[in-house]
Amino acid sequence: MNPLPHNNFDAADDAWMPARTAPLLTPRAPRTMTLLLIGRVTSDRFDALCCIRNLSEGGLKAEVRAKFTIGEAIRIEFRNGDVVTGAVRWTDRKSIGVQFDSPIDVDRLLAESSTVRRPSNLPQPRSPRMPTNCRAEIRVTGKSHRVALTDLSQGGAKLETKVPLAKDDMLTLAVPGLEPMRAVVRWVRGEAVGIAFMQSIAFATLAEWLNDPKVRYDGARLG
Repeated sequence: MNPLPHNNFDAADDAWMPARTAPLLTPRAPRTMTLLLIGRVTSDRFDALCCIRNLSEGGLKAEVRAKFTIGEAIRIEFRNGDVVTGAVRWTDRKSIGVQFDSPIDVDRLLAESSTVRRPSNLPQPRSPRMPTNCRAEIRVTGKSHRVALTDLSQGGAKLETKVPLAKDDMLTLAVPGLEPMRAVVRWVRGEAVGIAFMQSIAFATLAEWLNDPKVRYDGARLG
């Protein structure tokens, strides 16, 4: 099927449109510039962190570490919980361009993804929780214990451990491939423990780590 007319759009005339691109099926909408809007992008092959740089009702440009291909169907989860489907239209080094399957409400999405002047009765947006299955170690009151790391975000993690922990306990989490992180226990439900980091993990650091399945999925088991 031939693509729809592009209103004489030429990729070579666009300052940020790379050479490796697939034809857009609809004209490009004006983009809203955003900074450090972190999301989760998944496909049948990848589950990755992304940093959305440009956003419009019809698509986005995002920084990623996974090697998506042109035409690949993807799903993007935003900080407010919205999930948008689309397809990769171009790739360029560490970035991808995505065309959405249906237009989105950019103003609403950005407002719901922001923590600035947010009413207290609304759910707080949170960094994407990325599933993992790897060994880690916690150090509590001078003692080290092995734990299973079951999800990880820039701001915290979920662990499985037999170590008796309580809300507000302080600990240090050591994950292979990452610097040790100081954290506080936020909740405990049986052997599941949620922790919040005292300092967030940088996007590039976490995105690279998540892109290595050998460390992300090493088959942790509690002993």
